Amino acid sequence: MSHVWDIAFDNGRAVADSKEWIARWDDEGRAFRHAHAGELDIEHSYGPHAREAFDVFEPANEAQGTLVFIHGGYWRALSRRDNHQFAAGPLARGWRVVFLEYPLCPEVTLESLCESVAIGINTVAEQYEGDLVIAGHSAGGHLTAFMTSHASALTGATRQRIRRAVSISGLHDLRPMTFTNDLNGTLGLDRDRASAASPALLSPHFSGDLVCVVGADELPELRRQSALLANIWTGLGCTTRAFELAGEHHFSILEGLKTPGHALTRWVTLA
Repeated sequence: MSHVWDIAFDNGRAVADSKEWIARWDDEGRAFRHAHAGELDIEHSYGPHAREAFDVFEPANEAQGTLVFIHGGYWRALSRRDNHQFAAGPLARGWRVVFLEYPLCPEVTLESLCESVAIGINTVAEQYEGDLVIAGHSAGGHLTAFMTSHASALTGATRQRIRRAVSISGLHDLRPMTFTNDLNGTLGLDRDRASAASPALLSPHFSGDLVCVVGADELPELRRQSALLANIWTGLGCTTRAFELAGEHHFSILEGLKTPGHALTRWVTLA
């Protein structure tokens, strides 16, 4: 059974040129920082760990709101700086973009990682006024949903300002991961801990709505998990929408954030 579930979550195997996509993200993120150095306010610390930090891109005029973006990597890899280029669309629409970093498993537990993210978002909320949107990709989608659930350590004041949560290719039920060799070799979850960390088993607790987005060419398990959260949270009183983007896989789906008129950019900027 473990082999079947390892394949079910293996985005690298599902996308033949996945390594090239990751390398491209690194190159494009570096180029974007260079081109937008004037708008980049880098390396804010929100905790003692080296990865408890965030970077901020400011729009040309007064910000319409703040988008907090949480990167993916299955809670064990990648960096906020791999995603800086995806600020392009929101910046063009007048939004401040904050890229939040967090410590990785197995150095920390998933529970500790979630605590760090909550502290980071609370810190951003204290520093910047106005509307907040929380969005994230893959593991970042999980963290986005978990943060807006009743189980997170977000303050009441922060929750009241979150107008929307956007989970992109998010993971919302972690229980199947307990059957994996690869992922759970890093996460070390048992059934109870996986359940406690699964947004689909928790209640929404924030003032906004939920958008779940996934590529139509993604793994069946990720497509199932995206629809699952929107379905369940609708029944718990949250306004939700779920979308599958035609022709997009796990890595290409973020490309829409480079364009101000793309649906994904509009969703993360309340348009």
